[in-house]
Amino acid sequence: MSAEPAAVSAVMASEPTGHVASEVGEAVKSYLRRLRFRDPALIDRLTAECVERARRRVARHDSAELSRRAIEEAQRRLDQALARALGVNASREPSLIAGARAALLLGDLGIGADELYLNASANPEFASRLQRHRPQAQPPEAPVAMQPQKLRFFLFKSV
Repeated sequence: MSAEPAAVSAVMASEPTGHVASEVGEAVKSYLRRLRFRDPALIDRLTAECVERARRRVARHDSAELSRRAIEEAQRRLDQALARALGVNASREPSLIAGARAALLLGDLGIGADELYLNASANPEFASRLQRHRPQAQPPEAPVAMQPQKLRFFLFKSV
């Protein structure tokens, strides 16, 4: 009896070589573990969903593209979970999401990606922990006013 979800098995059956689909599934599982997902059942479910979504967007025999798209889908799902936890729109605040992802992956916050993914709404506790550990620009950003510059054009008179 296979421990893989039905969707991964269906993908493997629809491919001429089930070996390709199982390699893609293993690559996605490995990536999810690196993203700090710990629950094996959740990892299996997310893997199946990511591979299935990627399979719908890729030609049948392009295993490299299938793998790339499945991993992108896994990353997108983590970003959406981070956006939910922070209470922001992921497409409008990409730098905030990237900073939160870095804080989650680089810091030892005691927060697993499982908890973030399974949380359905904004969580002030997660948000404050992530904000405290967000990487800061070194040296700190300090906007400075730009001096006016004279523009020179060679086809007509410059101002």
